[in-house]
Amino acid sequence: MFLNLIIAGLLALKDYIAHHILTCLVPAFLLAGGMVSFFNKEAILNYLGEKTSKLKSFSLAALFSFFIASCSCTVLPVGSGLYFAGAGIGASFIVLWVAPSANVLSLLFTGTILGAKWLFQEWWLVFLWLF
Repeated sequence: MFLNLIIAGLLALKDYIAHHILTCLVPAFLLAGGMVSFFNKEAILNYLGEKTSKLKSFSLAALFSFFIASCSCTVLPVGSGLYFAGAGIGASFIVLWVAPSANVLSLLFTGTILGAKWLFQEWWLVFLWLF
Protein backbone atom coordinates (compact mmCIF):
# COMPACT_ATOMS: atom_id res chain seq x y z
CA MET A 1 0.00 0.00 0.00
CA PHE A 2 2.71 2.48 0.99
CA LEU A 3 4.85 1.53 -2.02
CA ASN A 4 1.87 2.15 -4.33
CA LEU A 5 1.48 5.64 -2.85
CA ILE A 6 5.16 6.41 -3.40
CA ILE A 7 5.02 5.17 -7.00
CA ALA A 8 1.82 7.15 -7.69
CA GLY A 9 3.41 10.26 -6.22
CA LEU A 10 6.52 9.86 -8.37
CA LEU A 11 4.40 9.32 -11.49
CA ALA A 12 2.38 12.43 -10.68
CA LEU A 13 5.61 14.37 -10.18
CA LYS A 14 6.92 13.13 -13.55
CA ASP A 15 3.72 14.23 -15.29
CA TYR A 16 3.77 17.61 -13.55
CA ILE A 17 7.36 18.27 -14.57
CA ALA A 18 6.73 17.22 -18.17
CA HIS A 19 3.61 19.38 -18.48
CA HIS A 20 5.16 22.28 -16.58
CA ILE A 21 8.15 22.49 -18.89
CA LEU A 22 6.04 22.26 -22.04
CA THR A 23 3.25 24.59 -21.01
CA CYS A 24 5.07 27.09 -18.79
CA LEU A 25 8.84 27.26 -19.16
CA VAL A 26 9.09 27.08 -22.95
CA PRO A 27 6.46 29.82 -23.49
CA ALA A 28 8.09 31.96 -20.78
CA PHE A 29 11.48 31.81 -22.50
CA LEU A 30 9.81 32.57 -25.85
CA LEU A 31 8.01 35.54 -24.29
CA ALA A 32 11.24 36.83 -22.76
CA GLY A 33 13.07 36.52 -26.07
CA GLY A 34 10.19 38.19 -27.86
CA MET A 35 10.25 41.10 -25.43
CA VAL A 36 13.95 41.67 -26.00
CA SER A 37 13.66 41.28 -29.78
CA PHE A 38 10.34 42.83 -30.73
CA PHE A 39 9.39 45.41 -28.10
CA ASN A 40 10.32 48.95 -28.94
CA LYS A 41 13.15 49.86 -26.59
CA GLU A 42 12.09 53.50 -26.55
CA ALA A 43 8.58 52.57 -25.43
CA ILE A 44 9.92 50.41 -22.61
CA LEU A 45 12.29 53.18 -21.54
CA ASN A 46 9.44 55.69 -21.72
CA TYR A 47 7.05 53.65 -19.56
CA LEU A 48 9.25 51.40 -17.42
CA GLY A 49 12.73 52.94 -17.61
CA GLU A 50 14.83 54.11 -14.68
CA LYS A 51 14.31 57.79 -15.51
CA THR A 52 10.52 57.44 -15.57
CA SER A 53 8.69 58.43 -12.39
CA LYS A 54 8.41 55.59 -9.93
CA LEU A 55 4.66 56.01 -9.61
CA LYS A 56 4.16 55.59 -13.35
CA SER A 57 6.62 52.76 -13.95
CA PHE A 58 5.77 50.76 -10.83
CA SER A 59 2.02 51.09 -11.41
CA LEU A 60 2.32 49.96 -15.02
CA ALA A 61 4.59 47.06 -14.01
CA ALA A 62 2.09 45.92 -11.37
CA LEU A 63 -0.84 46.24 -13.77
CA PHE A 64 1.08 44.39 -16.49
CA SER A 65 2.01 41.65 -14.01
CA PHE A 66 -1.59 41.08 -13.03
CA PHE A 67 -2.27 39.67 -16.49
CA ILE A 68 0.83 37.46 -16.70
CA ALA A 69 -0.38 34.08 -15.53
CA SER A 70 2.89 32.50 -14.46
CA CYS A 71 4.41 30.78 -11.51
CA SER A 72 7.51 31.85 -9.66
CA CYS A 73 9.91 29.95 -11.90
CA THR A 74 8.43 31.02 -15.24
CA VAL A 75 8.34 34.70 -14.32
CA LEU A 76 12.15 34.81 -14.06
CA PRO A 77 12.71 34.84 -17.85
CA VAL A 78 9.93 37.41 -18.24
CA GLY A 79 11.42 39.72 -15.62
CA SER A 80 14.93 39.38 -17.02
CA GLY A 81 13.62 39.91 -20.55
CA LEU A 82 11.97 43.12 -19.43
CA TYR A 83 15.16 44.25 -17.70
CA PHE A 84 17.34 43.50 -20.72
CA ALA A 85 14.80 45.22 -22.98
CA GLY A 86 15.39 48.44 -21.06
CA ALA A 87 13.08 48.46 -18.04
CA GLY A 88 14.42 49.65 -14.72
CA ILE A 89 15.38 47.25 -11.96
CA GLY A 90 12.44 48.41 -9.82
CA ALA A 91 9.84 47.72 -12.50
CA SER A 92 11.44 44.35 -13.30
CA PHE A 93 11.43 43.43 -9.62
CA ILE A 94 7.74 44.33 -9.33
CA VAL A 95 6.99 41.99 -12.23
CA LEU A 96 8.94 39.26 -10.44
CA TRP A 97 7.02 39.86 -7.22
CA VAL A 98 3.46 40.53 -8.41
CA ALA A 99 3.07 38.12 -11.34
CA PRO A 100 3.22 34.84 -9.39
CA SER A 101 1.23 36.04 -6.40
CA ALA A 102 -1.55 38.24 -7.73
CA ASN A 103 -2.35 37.19 -11.27
CA VAL A 104 -5.78 36.38 -12.58
CA LEU A 105 -5.37 32.59 -12.59
CA SER A 106 -3.81 32.27 -9.13
CA LEU A 107 -6.60 34.34 -7.59
CA LEU A 108 -9.29 32.31 -9.36
CA PHE A 109 -7.71 28.97 -8.43
CA THR A 110 -7.29 30.02 -4.82
CA GLY A 111 -10.83 31.42 -4.80
CA THR A 112 -12.26 28.09 -5.93
CA ILE A 113 -10.56 26.39 -3.00
CA LEU A 114 -11.29 29.00 -0.32
CA GLY A 115 -14.72 30.05 -1.56
CA ALA A 116 -16.46 32.92 -3.30
CA LYS A 117 -16.50 35.18 -0.23
CA TRP A 118 -12.72 35.07 0.01
CA LEU A 119 -12.35 35.55 -3.73
CA PHE A 120 -14.26 38.82 -3.75
CA GLN A 121 -12.36 40.08 -0.72
CA GLU A 122 -9.05 39.27 -2.40
CA TRP A 123 -10.02 40.94 -5.69
CA TRP A 124 -11.02 44.05 -3.76
CA LEU A 125 -7.66 44.12 -1.96
CA VAL A 126 -5.76 43.70 -5.24
CA PHE A 127 -7.84 46.46 -6.82
CA LEU A 128 -7.10 48.78 -3.91
CA TRP A 129 -3.42 47.89 -4.02
CA LEU A 130 -3.14 48.58 -7.76
CA PHE A 131 -5.04 51.84 -7.72
